[in-house]
Amino acid sequence: MADKSIDNIFHADKAKNSGRIPEGFVYRDQRKRYPWWVKSTDHITVETDVSTIEKPTTNMIIMSVMNRMSDPDAPSQRKNLIKKITNKTPGFNLPDASLLFASQTFWQSGIDIDGLPIQGYQDLRKIIDDQVHTPEELGVEKWEGSELEASAMVEKAAIHLGAAQVGFTAIDLTWLGPNVSISPDVKEPVASREGIRFPPSYKYIILVAGRVPLWAAKCAPSSLGSAADRTGYEEAHTTEEKLINFIRGIGYGASDIHMMGINPIPFAVMAGMGEMGRMNRVVSPLFGGAMRFAVILTDLPLALDKPIDFGLQEFCRHCKKCAKACPANALSYDTDPSWEPLGPYSFKGKKVWYDDCEKCGAYTSSSGSYCGACLASCTWNKGNKTALHAVTKAIGAKIPSVSGFLAFMDDLFGYGLVPEETRKKWWGLDLTVRGVDSSAK
Repeated sequence: MADKSIDNIFHADKAKNSGRIPEGFVYRDQRKRYPWWVKSTDHITVETDVSTIEKPTTNMIIMSVMNRMSDPDAPSQRKNLIKKITNKTPGFNLPDASLLFASQTFWQSGIDIDGLPIQGYQDLRKIIDDQVHTPEELGVEKWEGSELEASAMVEKAAIHLGAAQVGFTAIDLTWLGPNVSISPDVKEPVASREGIRFPPSYKYIILVAGRVPLWAAKCAPSSLGSAADRTGYEEAHTTEEKLINFIRGIGYGASDIHMMGINPIPFAVMAGMGEMGRMNRVVSPLFGGAMRFAVILTDLPLALDKPIDFGLQEFCRHCKKCAKACPANALSYDTDPSWEPLGPYSFKGKKVWYDDCEKCGAYTSSSGSYCGACLASCTWNKGNKTALHAVTKAIGAKIPSVSGFLAFMDDLFGYGLVPEETRKKWWGLDLTVRGVDSSAK
């Protein structure tokens, strides 16, 4: 078995090797994971510099929204939502708003609560934990197998439990929040007001992706579009909790990290779930920007996934569709990515198209919706139901410089965000299960 000590995960020259796959791990064969035009790489396609990287102290968008909602001079989301319901604004009527609230039932009730105190959380936590029956409790031996067998098993379990896609990578302290640490003196995760401590054995990371239902998402920015966004989050986080119970049930440790302690995006990129796009979010070759992620740390030895390259860095240079769709004007129009942060909630250390989280948060808190217009407008948000979509994706990956033309054709055929009046049609659609097209693969 390969040497996978915690010290071996990190290279001596972190700045030089940032974003490169760690040594000493088993890796999966990804040839069946994606279409032929997606390449596996040993390094993420975004340049990073750990010597200058700044760690965010909190979730930027969430805190920006919360700060503005507490400002007495700023209109609250509730006030704006009530006004839009009263005015019968398409996408904001009472059924739309009710669907939004229903779409975040469990997530807002305590499933990954972002570190925020919610009444009754401990009771809900106990109910979730009580569903685990460990091998020790049953009086049997824990599961044993190779890393490849473990990854295959966990992936199948996650898909069964609700995940759209699963990825595996290793922990990297560079990308953990300042309130998360690895402590040799603990044997299992310990959470306190000071932060979360994990034992060194928790060096494997599982990324669970939840699909955002596209037709509803295209109604952004509105309550109906927000319901799609929350559905993606809820699917990721409720699946995460169930998968944690599965891993515990076969005899290993597993824990989530609240979003205040970890940004899933760099780990999702390392796990080959997608590349960084212009919206400063992960764009998948299968699902575009319509994905939400949850993160699990575990001591179950897993075979890891490598980063991927499907030409997105060049594609995003010319497309700019998400920037045009952003109602807050929070996304960069620059042709090339930059090392310089954009706005007060951006942080140094990577060469990306930064988003202005302050503008995004201000719009979100005043509009009565969670927006998500950038995610829903992405040109890659296509399934493979038609041969044309499959061919277009291959062209976009192999000749990414034509992305401007592809974005133009995307608009011409009516993809992306829908006009306000068209939002009313959603309630009359013959929806697939959860409103998700399962033909994406």
